[in-house]
Amino acid sequence: MADTRCQLECEDWIRRKWMPSVFGQPFYRERMLLTSGGVFDFDAVSADKSIVASISTSGARTVSGKNATGKLMKLRSDMLFLLLSNAPRKIIVLCELDMHLLCQREGVNGRTPKEIEFFHAPLPDELALKLAAARKRGSDEVSPSRGLVELPQTKSLN
Repeated sequence: MADTRCQLECEDWIRRKWMPSVFGQPFYRERMLLTSGGVFDFDAVSADKSIVASISTSGARTVSGKNATGKLMKLRSDMLFLLLSNAPRKIIVLCELDMHLLCQREGVNGRTPKEIEFFHAPLPDELALKLAAARKRGSDEVSPSRGLVELPQTKSLN
């Protein structure tokens, strides 16, 4: 099972250090009421509740170089919950530049809600290296190994 501690560490750094320096107030992980009647646990909510945010450590490409379609779909899901919040300002903070650029292109092409702002929060070098290493370990964990052992044939029930 993938170890997400590094992603959580990056998210915490963005919420505790980067966001207060950019927006001038503290941020907290918080459950908020949605306009649809439900609740959602947001990655970051400003102290005055005027800003609600989702934070992503995902890149726009997989380790093998393919488009990270699943990661983009996760961001689209986050966008829905941001839109369902009452906060006047709705943002997505991305620590990977390639994902930030992809989201900006999507916005220019009319494929993201105009109410949502995208920000790039570059991680400190040490944290960025840890994240890259964690991603590689996660990819290695789910990738087929090069020396696959052939499984024995099973008998047909027919």
